[in-house]
Amino acid sequence: MFLFNIKTKLFLVLVIVSIIPIIIVSLISYRSYTRLVNEQTSLVASTTIQNSVKNIEEILMNIDRISITLLQQSSNATNYTTVRDELRKLQNTDDQYEVFITRNKLKLIFENILLGYSYINGIYLFTPDGKNISYGNGTDLEVDYDPLEADWYKQTLSKKGELYIGEVNKKDYIINAKPSIGFSRALYDPNNNEFVGVFMLDLSTTMFSDLNRNPAPSLSNIYLANEKDNILYDKTNTLVGQRLEPDLTSLIHNMQGKQLQFNDGQLLTVIQNVPEQNWNVIATISIDKIYEQYGISQKLILYISISCAVIFLLVSFVLSTLITKPIIHLAKVMRKNKGQHFVTMEADRKRVDEIGILYHEYDKMMRDIDTHIRESYQSRILSMDSQMKALEAQINSHFLYNTLESINSIAEIEEVESIVIMTKALGDMFRYSIKTESELVPIQDELQHITNYMAIQQIRYGDKINCHLHIDESLKNQKILKLILQPLVENAIYHGLENKQSSGSITIKGYRSEDTLCFEVIDDGTGMTIQQIAEIHALLAEPPSFTAIGKRDKQSIGIKNVHARINLYYGKEYGLNIESEHNEGTLIKITVPYN
Repeated sequence: MFLFNIKTKLFLVLVIVSIIPIIIVSLISYRSYTRLVNEQTSLVASTTIQNSVKNIEEILMNIDRISITLLQQSSNATNYTTVRDELRKLQNTDDQYEVFITRNKLKLIFENILLGYSYINGIYLFTPDGKNISYGNGTDLEVDYDPLEADWYKQTLSKKGELYIGEVNKKDYIINAKPSIGFSRALYDPNNNEFVGVFMLDLSTTMFSDLNRNPAPSLSNIYLANEKDNILYDKTNTLVGQRLEPDLTSLIHNMQGKQLQFNDGQLLTVIQNVPEQNWNVIATISIDKIYEQYGISQKLILYISISCAVIFLLVSFVLSTLITKPIIHLAKVMRKNKGQHFVTMEADRKRVDEIGILYHEYDKMMRDIDTHIRESYQSRILSMDSQMKALEAQINSHFLYNTLESINSIAEIEEVESIVIMTKALGDMFRYSIKTESELVPIQDELQHITNYMAIQQIRYGDKINCHLHIDESLKNQKILKLILQPLVENAIYHGLENKQSSGSITIKGYRSEDTLCFEVIDDGTGMTIQQIAEIHALLAEPPSFTAIGKRDKQSIGIKNVHARINLYYGKEYGLNIESEHNEGTLIKITVPYN
């Protein structure tokens, strides 16, 4: 019931009207902000990775420029000879002193290169016959190293002058080697396209350290992978040389265009292709960390929404209480009046709105109803009292007629002391009938009245009629309406047992069934036909009517009067119920309320 009262309904309406817009606005704001953060993060990540690609392209261009221009650089400022010339000299001699002289001539060139690029570990020149000149930054070639059968050397020659980039690994032919990447190129004389040697740069992976310059916010990792999906560089420097994870490899192979962005809800992955070498720069950004950094605004939106919702809930509750309080009070008063208490209420004369009018009109209506009921109730009491007296008069007259007839019969037949017994019993019965203290009498008084009546009848009928009482002893002090059992016993004698050839009996039972007192008057007389039972039921269903006091009806006046009196006094749910079978007997059940 609480969910359907007017206060709850009004509260729910106010809540819906106020909270739903807040929820909608909050969701739209939250989603818009989240989308903006994602777009900005994507843009920053894309810009960062593009800058990284530019840095890589710049590094590759520097390496390419060094390797291309190397042959044309002069080995001596005074005596103009180029690196190409020195390589040819070195190729045509086995003199170690000549090798030493050539190395010193080229020292300045290579030292300038080493000093210009901090990530170069070593510079190496190899002649076609395997001789070498090395300049290292703390590194050098192993003694008697022959590159001619090495895989990187063969791969370099197969490139025909193009730059060959090896894998990141620790080279076993370099002293003090660390994980590095080798760049090599076959050198050809530009005049006659004659192969003059191989130039190799051993570069530290720190050459890609600029990838971490100005990283995107919440950058989880950044990778540089070659065309074989092997990692050349990663932010943590722990995955170098390993293959990319299968999901990243799948994204790269299915990528269309130069850039791809993929968001799986946890990581934002941005892949940018390095065109010249078919490398790929991969950046992964944690979405959760992004929200941790920018989440203060999202939390602010959430806090504002919750605060507004709480305020509107309180306002809705207060408004619904103030508006419905007088209506609820009126409903409580009306509910009390449902029990016929007829509670009036003072109208608030200061209120001139619909509530005030409702209070005033309801108060006026209840006063009018109360006046009407009082008048009707008084008239009803007077009418009931008259009907009760008339019914008792009918019963007494009916009984007096039959009793006097019995006395007359006895007096004619025998002049004995039985007349004394009969007159005494008759006197007791008359005294009981005219009692005026109360309409209610103890059950034991009603039973004594039946005993007096049967004493008279047994003088007339002798042993032909017997009466048996079976009443619960605990009920004998309970009070019932007087003169409701004896008329039924009388009816059983004159309509059931009198015409029976053999002897008969009347049994009276009394017991309690929950909140009801039940009495059964049972005789084994001639009983009634189905038609007679239907007529009596129809008679009992008719409302009480009076034409003249003491006037007899051919129908069962005793049964009708008892039923009418019980109805008038206790209510229509109480009264008589009759069951009978022809030549078997009759049972009349009386029901009245307990206490």
